[in-house]
Amino acid sequence: MPARIGKASLYLFIAYWIVTVLGILLTILFAAIFHTANPQDLGLPASQAPAYIMTIPFHPLLNLLVWPWFGCWYLRSLSPEVPRLREAWRLGLFWTIITIIMDPIGWVLIPHPWRMTFREFYVGYQPWITLIYLVIFASPIIIGYLMKPRRVTRELA
Repeated sequence: MPARIGKASLYLFIAYWIVTVLGILLTILFAAIFHTANPQDLGLPASQAPAYIMTIPFHPLLNLLVWPWFGCWYLRSLSPEVPRLREAWRLGLFWTIITIIMDPIGWVLIPHPWRMTFREFYVGYQPWITLIYLVIFASPIIIGYLMKPRRVTRELA
């Protein structure tokens, strides 16, 4: 578990929602630019809309734009006594596990226009969902390695 579970959870939920909104906005943008058919006119759910399908390869990139920032903000907020790289590994693992738990709830089980079946999400969305999970896991770890080492100063008594 991350040292600051509250902050790690807050950043997870904010990043998750930002990526979700960006994905929806990208789909709307593609529909406007490419004048794709409306999924309702085709009798399809939103998850099978032509504009959405066109955006799928960009989903890992959207995650790559968001998760490293939150990893950086979280790691920068740690006190110098917390080992940054170990915390980065814990954070990446925590975010990935929670996301894997949240995804079937939010994208498969809860009814909404973008809902998918288990097969659509875990088979049809390959390799993209796996790449997304890898981005979420690796983002804080890579940021942890890229950050400048901290100097821990100890006061002499």
